[in-house]
Amino acid sequence: MSSIGFPITTAVNEAQAATTARTAPAQTQPVPQAQSLPEDTVTLSAAAQANAMYQSGQSVSSIASSLGASASTVDSYLGITAAVAVPLHAAHAAHAAPPKAAAPAASADASKVAVKG
Repeated sequence: MSSIGFPITTAVNEAQAATTARTAPAQTQPVPQAQSLPEDTVTLSAAAQANAMYQSGQSVSSIASSLGASASTVDSYLGITAAVAVPLHAAHAAHAAPPKAAAPAASADASKVAVKG
């Protein structure tokens, strides 16, 4: 079974149609040509600039002078931490060989081993 639709025209529908016709959007202005549009620009943070410069092979001191920052600031941008100084006696003790264990006492029986031939 199929249904047949009939347009229902009422005074309310006609009023809405008249209002819509009067308030239709005006003609839009043509889109400017591509030459007149401003270029998109991206501004990188100092940390991002330092990272890009470091990845391209520049030294930390060179990056610092280019950005007008200290070398320690550039180090922090790059996640480089300064080495901790270890006192010489502590480093020597850490790398020294472990103390040797006392040799077991040799027994008299162990020194006499019979060889059968």
